[in-house]
Amino acid sequence: MGIEHTNPEDPDMASHFEWEFRNEAYIWNADDIVGINFHPTATEFQKWLKQEGNFSVFSERTAEDAFTNPHTYQASALAGVMSHVINDSHSISTSQEPIDALDAEIQRIQSYNELVLYVARLCEALIKQLAFCTQIPKHYYFKASLGALLATDCKECRREKKPAHKISILGSLAHRYGHCLKYEHCLKDHLRIAGRCRNGEAAHSGIPDLQIRTAIESRSKLHHDAYEIGTDLVHMLEHISELEIEMKSELERRARRKTLGKLIFLPGKGIRLEIDAEKEANG
Repeated sequence: MGIEHTNPEDPDMASHFEWEFRNEAYIWNADDIVGINFHPTATEFQKWLKQEGNFSVFSERTAEDAFTNPHTYQASALAGVMSHVINDSHSISTSQEPIDALDAEIQRIQSYNELVLYVARLCEALIKQLAFCTQIPKHYYFKASLGALLATDCKECRREKKPAHKISILGSLAHRYGHCLKYEHCLKDHLRIAGRCRNGEAAHSGIPDLQIRTAIESRSKLHHDAYEIGTDLVHMLEHISELEIEMKSELERRARRKTLGKLIFLPGKGIRLEIDAEKEANG
């Protein structure tokens, strides 16, 4: 693949890498493929947010046939934390319990900061676990913030003194499946998630201003802000979920059928391989 990328006609749009899958897109047992090396956490978490299903939280990196994708475990853990942060913010913002006005405002600031921080971190991990399966140069995504995953300077072109331009890792993943234009049109919405974190409201020393108001007003403000953050998260998850589905489908089609079973998650026991009856009969 090298570092080839597209050059869009619109100078305001980010370029996209032309990429292929690498061997690490699969879980291997010797020379046999035993699974896809990422978990559809965005798909599951989106359903959980809509109260349409549950999501998996797991570790067990050393289990037989377990994921070797480090971002898969990070995404899983962050989804677990995120669920608690969301539930806590909802409980605080809808509580009718009497509380001191100052305490209510401090609770609002704490809950808001946690929402902003963990939404950004979860989206980062979800994008990185997909990029890990590709030949996109690792230095573009491995330690990148969410903002950099959405749009960052092209280091190669700058090094070669070519015209400066942006490149998008999320857009690159989408480009292969014809979704990149749709994603670019949503870039402003996605950058809003990164912007909240980058503005220092959660990730650095700054915090939202503490304002003297009633407990009802503080709770109402948290409810409003949490809804906006949640809406942006669902929008981002919809796009990442599309990529999870597309990439998983392509990898399954390309795998050697005789060695690709069905991955079953066993809480506390990592991953095991389930062999279907037809395969077992054929040896």
